[in-house]
Amino acid sequence: MSYRTVTKLVQWALLVVALVTLVTGLGITEFRLVTAVTFGLLNKANAFKIHMWIWIPFLVLLAAHVILTVRPEWFRRKRKE
Repeated sequence: MSYRTVTKLVQWALLVVALVTLVTGLGITEFRLVTAVTFGLLNKANAFKIHMWIWIPFLVLLAAHVILTVRPEWFRRKRKE
């Protein structure tokens, strides 16, 4: 896979994980609203479980995103002259 494909994949995955973190955080604090909006799929207990486990992928994706955007030359192939 090319550098651009990997970067885009990490960016979109980080966005999805960040949104899940936001929704589950709201599901913990505003559980009546989130339970009603999700038709009972995300109650307070499930939101808390997901929120406690989602921080690991969030940190991994955040670190990958920072590394790929700050130092792109580390991962690009050098052309042979």
